[in-house]
This record gives sequence, C-alpha cells and structure tokens, in this order.
Amino acid sequence: MAAFCNNGNSGTIRVRLLFDYPPPAVVDSRMCWLLVDLNACRVVADLESVIREKFEFSRGTILSLFVEDCYLPHTESIYVVRDNDSVRYCVFLRF
Repeated sequence: MAAFCNNGNSGTIRVRLLFDYPPPAVVDSRMCWLLVDLNACRVVADLESVIREKFEFSRGTILSLFVEDCYLPHTESIYVVRDNDSVRYCVFLRF
C-alpha cells in the first residue's frame, strides 16, 4: 500500500519526476514534483496519461516509467508507486 502524503489529502502521493530530457511544458528543467490523485489513477498507465497531459507530450510519444531503475509495467496497480518515490520518465519517439 502506498504511504500517503502528510498534506491532509489522504488520497494523494507526492512523486519526484526525473526526465531524461526536459518535457515540452517545462523546457528549462529535467526534475519536478507531482502530486498524484490516487482516486484518479488506478494503474501505472493512468499516471503516464496524467504526466503526458500535464507536461504536453504528444500522443505519438512512447513513455515508460521506472523506479530505482526498475520498469513499471503499464498494467501494474498504482500502489506500486509510493509517496516521495523518484520516478524516471523515459521518452521514446515513434517513427
């Protein structure tokens, strides 16, 4: 079970995002914090969608998430991601 953020919102976790390259929405930074609503994310693919939308990645971009250099499968429960985890976000362009 994920540890919850101590900000009073029992349905959220805070994760540190580490991008290989700066995302389109934040071109001058490769790291940022993201507050994740666990009620809106059931599986890792839902988190990928939130990140894709928030940071303006195109639909043709293949995205993969890693925690401690371990791949997070798209169908895995969101509870595999815990409060204060560092999530590496790899982008692969589809040709």
